[in-house]
Amino acid sequence: MSEDSEVSMDDVIDRVMMTFAMMRNVNDAQFEASRIKLANYIDELTSAGQHDKQRLAVQGLAYMRELHETSGVHSS
Repeated sequence: MSEDSEVSMDDVIDRVMMTFAMMRNVNDAQFEASRIKLANYIDELTSAGQHDKQRLAVQGLAYMRELHETSGVHSS
């Protein structure tokens, strides 16, 4: 991945994490663990040929919701 692609993927990850943080109450440890999992997921999508930032953000947000629903982490 080129440096420009990495920067834009960081932008997508930041966007998803900021949006998710507004929707769910997670502690710092959960937030960081989720960010790592999201980065891996976004990397998988880009490796599979997905490069549209909007689509990646939507898919990333759906992934985060599923991740936290299945792990039993819910907002208070």
